[in-house]
Amino acid sequence: MRYHLPKNLSRNRLKNFTQPEPILKRIYMNTLMRLCVGLLAFYAWPLFSQDIHFSQYYHAPQHINPALTAINPGDISFTGNYRSQWKSALDKPYTTAFVSADKKFYLRKKDNQLIGGGLMIYYDGAGNANLNVAQIGLSGSYAIAFDRENVVSFGLQATLSQRSFSLDRLSFDRQYIDGTFDPDAPTFESFQDMRSYFPSVGAGFNFHGKQYNKRTRLDIGAAAFNLNRPDQSFRDDVASRLPMRFTLYMTPTIQLAKHLDLALSGSAQFQGSYVEALGGGGLRIHVSLKRARELAFQLGAAYRFNSLGDAIIPGIEFQYSSFLVGFTYDINISEFQAATNRYGGPELAVRYLITHVKNLDQFRICRLF
Repeated sequence: MRYHLPKNLSRNRLKNFTQPEPILKRIYMNTLMRLCVGLLAFYAWPLFSQDIHFSQYYHAPQHINPALTAINPGDISFTGNYRSQWKSALDKPYTTAFVSADKKFYLRKKDNQLIGGGLMIYYDGAGNANLNVAQIGLSGSYAIAFDRENVVSFGLQATLSQRSFSLDRLSFDRQYIDGTFDPDAPTFESFQDMRSYFPSVGAGFNFHGKQYNKRTRLDIGAAAFNLNRPDQSFRDDVASRLPMRFTLYMTPTIQLAKHLDLALSGSAQFQGSYVEALGGGGLRIHVSLKRARELAFQLGAAYRFNSLGDAIIPGIEFQYSSFLVGFTYDINISEFQAATNRYGGPELAVRYLITHVKNLDQFRICRLF
């Protein structure tokens, strides 16, 4: 869920307010920032909200593609993601929290196939109006291994979302009387409902390939979300359809040496008229390769493309046995840096895998992952 200022709010218009009188500055900041960004977003006539996004999208697999459900080395996995954005520019920055879990279900008579089931929950909120979206969803995948190195999976996802806001901390232009703000003045605004509920469905496919007895591997896939174009409007008489979101991604890892890998990533997301592309990479050093005591760390960076440029994203990642922790920080380089002072926001990702020891009669010659 992201909102954009109208394009006609150009730098030339902002120059007229470089040295305003105190009262004019208060009027400008309150009416423009709160009214234009907040109120227009609620009515959602020409504007629409967008789905959440992560810089470490590869550590939020069910968000990027339901076909990635349970496509990992563990039998059960838990992931968590937290992101804060534009804290230096907003009273209440964008805050996004995402948690998910998935599990493999093996098919007894089909050693080369499995089913994955997953659960995900996320919350995204920002602004003085506490505009937020809470979502819960179920994902399922079906994977087929053609051999020990090539796996194709297909996935479906169904979610239920709640979108809401609050008027407690909002101000409106009619509360400014003769240049003075009166919090007790009537707003003359009426809202039928401050909550809306809507279901959504998504689908996707993924190819997973790897070199046997090596760490070289590749995931590449595509997915589509909001296939039913759900109505997220707060009003009964005006519809606000959430546009479909399409994702394309590729995450290759190349083993360069016994203790060194090159990890690359690239993605593109399309939703309505908005496009987000992200590409990056890093070097992963494996300090220990001992079974159940594997230790590795990774240093890297990524670049987000929105139009010409949006953010440079340095990051670091640690992995010990079944635990993984990744941290990135967005350095804003877009035109909005005038408000953010280049501060974008931190993002934290955590993953934990549980791998069961298989009985001899359950051992599979062709392991999927």
